[in-house]
Amino acid sequence: MKLTRRRCLRTLGGLVAAGSGFLLEGLARADFQSDQQKEQFLRSARIVSTEEIGHGVTSPHKATMEWQGSTHAASIQVVDRPLGDFFGADGTTVPMRDSWRFNVAAYKLDRLIGLKMVVVTVARNFQSKPAGFSWWVDDVMGEDIDRIKQGWIPPDQKVFDEVRAVVQVFDELIINIDRNLSNLLITKSWDLALIDHSRSFIPYKGIRNTENLKRCSRALLKEMRAMKLAAVQNAVGTYLTSGEVSALMARRDRIVEFFDAKIKADGEENVLF
Repeated sequence: MKLTRRRCLRTLGGLVAAGSGFLLEGLARADFQSDQQKEQFLRSARIVSTEEIGHGVTSPHKATMEWQGSTHAASIQVVDRPLGDFFGADGTTVPMRDSWRFNVAAYKLDRLIGLKMVVVTVARNFQSKPAGFSWWVDDVMGEDIDRIKQGWIPPDQKVFDEVRAVVQVFDELIINIDRNLSNLLITKSWDLALIDHSRSFIPYKGIRNTENLKRCSRALLKEMRAMKLAAVQNAVGTYLTSGEVSALMARRDRIVEFFDAKIKADGEENVLF
């Protein structure tokens, strides 16, 4: 049976409470808090069962995993294939890929600049293929598409709008061409969790869409200014090529320049928060 992410989210809690074999009767659900704990679990845990999520073009799987008496779920992507060329607004044409390794790179870069919004992801083989294993997000209320369709009202609309603006800046930084309302998860505490970054890090050195750069947090702009090539290379390791890293740094430069000009034109109070 194919499970959509939404169906998984709705049924997971009931299955755990009922002691279902889905999560192995008698085992406790993992309640890890730190990135390091989650990474260790994802790398070390035994895969108990897998099912197709049936949600998304990369055919991800949901895995139930067990390690040292604890269970948790992970999303697995093995996709690694070329896409059609990307055509930049300046006429530049560059190749694109759809790859699991970009999920790891997005997580590593997110932590480097202090966002803590991208789900923990590690590299590990799945069915004899290299893959990205991502932590299945806990306490999810739904996807951003659910918020829109069902008219959910954030407890603090201003804060929610600012967080969404930060997401847009991050997506331009990593040139994520596949951000949609289904890979923005909203937790019960109204935090945003970012998933599915396999179509990112195109080796294009310009800004893809300046319309997404309406506002930015002071903290994120500061972190982008401070990004050093060596630190980025150390963070992303082999998950990005030298060309992809070079393009990332060039986009950082263009984005910072764009906001500097926007601040000068519109006033800092209208751009930064």
